Amino acid sequence: MHYLIPASDPSYSFQATPFGECCIAFSNDGICSLTFPEDRESGMMDLKRRFSETTFKQNDDKAARLVRQIFEDGKNPTLNPIGTDFQLSIWNALQQIPAGETTTYVKIAEAIGRPKAVRAVGTAIGANPIGFLIPCHRVIRSDGSLGGFRWGLECKKAILEWEKK
Repeated sequence: MHYLIPASDPSYSFQATPFGECCIAFSNDGICSLTFPEDRESGMMDLKRRFSETTFKQNDDKAARLVRQIFEDGKNPTLNPIGTDFQLSIWNALQQIPAGETTTYVKIAEAIGRPKAVRAVGTAIGANPIGFLIPCHRVIRSDGSLGGFRWGLECKKAILEWEKK
C-alpha cells in the first residue's frame, strides 16, 4: 500500500540506536516510520515505497532528539501509524504488551476479537511501520520460538534482551 502523510513537515533521518542504524520518518503529527534497514539505500526505498505520495526532507537535528528520547530517556513520542483499520487494531494491541514480555500471534488475534485471523494478524504485524515503539518484536510463535522479524532475528533478539535489562 502507498500512503500520503496528511501532515505538515514530513522529515526523515538515519540515526544510531542500540540495535544498529535506524531510518526514522516523522511529521508534526508524530513518527510514521521507524525501521532498522540493512543499509541506507534500502531504508530510503522502503520510505518511498510506503509513502510514495510524500516528499520527505532530511532533518537530522529533530531526528536525533527523537532517537535520544526513545532509546536513552525511555520516552514514547507521539506516533502516527498509517495503515488500514485492521492493521491499526493489531498495532494498537501490540502496544499493550509490556516491555520485557512476549505474546503469541494467536493471543493477538484473540485480543482483537478475531481468533481465526492468525495469518492475517501475522501479515499485519510484519507490515508494522514503526519498529520498537510498536513492539512487533514481542510477538513469538506458540511453540516459543522467535518466529520472523522484518529486520532479522539478531535484531529481534537484541531488542528483547535490551528490554529485559
